[in-house]
Formats: sequence, structure tokens, C-alpha cells
Amino acid sequence: MAATDSDPVALQHFELVPERVPAEVLGAESLEVWALRLSGGPVRELLTTDPSNVATREYVFAVPLDVMGNLARKLTEVYERQRGTTL
Repeated sequence: MAATDSDPVALQHFELVPERVPAEVLGAESLEVWALRLSGGPVRELLTTDPSNVATREYVFAVPLDVMGNLARKLTEVYERQRGTTL
């Protein structure tokens, strides 16, 4: 199951943990790398069937710390805009 814009995955759980991934995998010599682990199921299946019967998958991304910071800032902006609050 590949997530796409037209068939997204509903996030059910996530973890963010330091990961021992060789930095050269990400094209740099020295990076602090984190594993972003997401699990969920297809939105279409969740909407059309019993959610307890939807098969979930786990996705793991190796993410450099600076990219994680950018993601955190963007998510905070979206959250504050949607909630009308400031964290």
C-alpha cells in the first residue's frame, strides 16, 4: 500500500526516536538522524469498512535533525492556524 495525494494513509500512531543510520545514506558525512515511524491504514478503507478490520502498515523514514525541525515548525504553524491559538 503506497500513500498518495489521492489515496492518503490515516495516521493512527507515530514515534520519533534517534536512529543509528549511516549519515552517508542521506548524502552527508555527519548528521544527527532520527527515525520517524508512522502507522496507519488507507483513509478510503477506514471510511467504507469497519475500522477495526482495516489492515495497518508501518512506514519508517530516516530524517536529519534539521529537516525534523522544519517539519515541526510547519506542523505548528498549521495547527495554530486551524485552532486559532499560539503554542
